[in-house]
Amino acid sequence: MKLSLTFIIFLLFFNNIHGQKPNTYDYFLRKIQIPGSSDSKIIVNKNNGDTTFQAYYNSRDIVNNTHQEFTKTYKGTPFFRNGWYKGKISTENGKDMEFLMAFNVQKSELYVVEDPSKDALTIKPQAFTISGHHFSQFEKAYFEVIYISKSVILKEHSCVLNANSSVEKTGYEISGGVGEYEGEFIKSSKYFMLKQDEVVQLPKGKQLLNLFGNKKDVVGEYIKENKINLKSENGIVSVFKYYDSLENPQ
Repeated sequence: MKLSLTFIIFLLFFNNIHGQKPNTYDYFLRKIQIPGSSDSKIIVNKNNGDTTFQAYYNSRDIVNNTHQEFTKTYKGTPFFRNGWYKGKISTENGKDMEFLMAFNVQKSELYVVEDPSKDALTIKPQAFTISGHHFSQFEKAYFEVIYISKSVILKEHSCVLNANSSVEKTGYEISGGVGEYEGEFIKSSKYFMLKQDEVVQLPKGKQLLNLFGNKKDVVGEYIKENKINLKSENGIVSVFKYYDSLENPQ
């Protein structure tokens, strides 16, 4: 089910969320796991400031009567902004629900906590706001809505666990010895536009100008005069704001 544009606008400019300074949390969560692990949590490496994801493994082999316990530390996390934040889910009937939440970019899943003494729940809302960032579901995936006017610009966040990356010494380990990262969560992003209820990826660089029809040359001059960086989010948003102003003069 597609989200109405009216509801997106309401979500984007909801006063109680917009502009809030986010609060971060170190929350222990048993239900978010690296495959094979039993517990996991976010840890900041005090030696170098890296945010890491620590997975605890507790394995018993009844047949061979063996028991293994060990911890692996991964650079980065699968979470949006690497942590837990206060957020809201705004429903179409106008009811707003506040939660402590984390968005798992790798799995495109949202986790919410009502009671810090209990495990988080996995939910699939149509839209949510976390740490002042607004996400909506299109084509069964979550996109951050970064600009909305006549044009609607979306940002897709992606994350993969690269277990084959070069191992880096961190100086961190619970036992106090020299630790190593077992892998790294690599995050990336792409930009899209909503076009006739379809999500279409934006062309890169100057190819973006092909979207603007007979306004192509005018937008090109704006980019040149203002030295707009088309690789940056601010640059992309700036260009579409200018284009929309041309299409809809005040």
